[in-house]
Amino acid sequence: AISRDALHFTRVPVNEMVYDGITENNIVKMDVYCHNFAPFFDNNPNCKPNERYKAIGGALPHDGIHAFASEDGIHWHDLHPQGGVISEGVFDSMNVAFYNPETRKYHCFMRYWYDPNRDFKNYEVIYKGMRAIRHCTSDDFIHWSESEENQYAEGHPVDQLYTNATSPLPGAEHILVSFPMRFQEFRKKYDTFPEHGISDAILMTSRDGVFWERTVKDAWLAGSTAPHEWSQRNFITAAGIICRDNRFYFYAEKNYMWENDGLWAYSVPKYRLISAYADGSGGIIQTKQLHFSSDDIYINFRTSAYGYVKLTFRDEADNLIYETGELFGNELSCPIHVDGLTGKTGSIQIELKEAHLYAIGSEM
Repeated sequence: AISRDALHFTRVPVNEMVYDGITENNIVKMDVYCHNFAPFFDNNPNCKPNERYKAIGGALPHDGIHAFASEDGIHWHDLHPQGGVISEGVFDSMNVAFYNPETRKYHCFMRYWYDPNRDFKNYEVIYKGMRAIRHCTSDDFIHWSESEENQYAEGHPVDQLYTNATSPLPGAEHILVSFPMRFQEFRKKYDTFPEHGISDAILMTSRDGVFWERTVKDAWLAGSTAPHEWSQRNFITAAGIICRDNRFYFYAEKNYMWENDGLWAYSVPKYRLISAYADGSGGIIQTKQLHFSSDDIYINFRTSAYGYVKLTFRDEADNLIYETGELFGNELSCPIHVDGLTGKTGSIQIELKEAHLYAIGSEM
């Protein structure tokens, strides 16, 4: 299916496979790897023209994850017909891969079951332990590093993380964001529904793909008053974020196993995934020492009519460089110009009052 606005999709007739006697359809692949077939457009500048689309798919009983490629997103071929390219995991849900221009590597984030006594080379019981996430990298999409499990800060919530939907943040690809579906497997809201479990989606961020911050401890997406959102495997977030018209769009499945099951689009203003906030009592953020590459700084912020954001720039010796006045309003990219800032090292003190600060940087 294709879309020009990220919201309205049209099925594309392919008519190359027969399904249940039907020859007119949009089916591009039909085999065991379609259980979790996850395609993406490869933005690697060295990508071969006939491999511009890539995908992963597979499960442990079928020798792990296989790597696929396509010139047009319709006709696919296995890049390693000899077998799977990743075997350290369980893979029994949506695993994702992408090319990261920051690291110049392919990254794969995959499902596994955490068990401290497990030997990945010798599974006895596949589905045992906690649902969790592992990560590996590759230079060529075929040969992959040994995978590592996600690491978290001490005291982080211990949750069943069913899927991961990891992606570089558009325009700030040095930051990875992940929207795992968080599974509460023992709760059941409706006796008439055949399965146990309810779920939501959370937000995590990382700079290296291994250590993950869960600054927001509560749900990123959670059930509304709609009853069908309170049964198992809702809010499975699709991989990828689309930036369009100064908004980030992302997608999540809802109403699993109900007649209105489908994919929903959500959006937030650009870079407004999370904020530092101070109420009317005010608050101060002190940055670490920064090296400034430009005389121009941009902030993404929102205040009330009485609120403000105020920035104070100081050099390494704590001498004042520049101080803004009280900035107020609702701006995605508010410019702050400081003459002579380029090349200096220093810090920024950010004062907030009835204000959200979403992002700060030399570009935005």
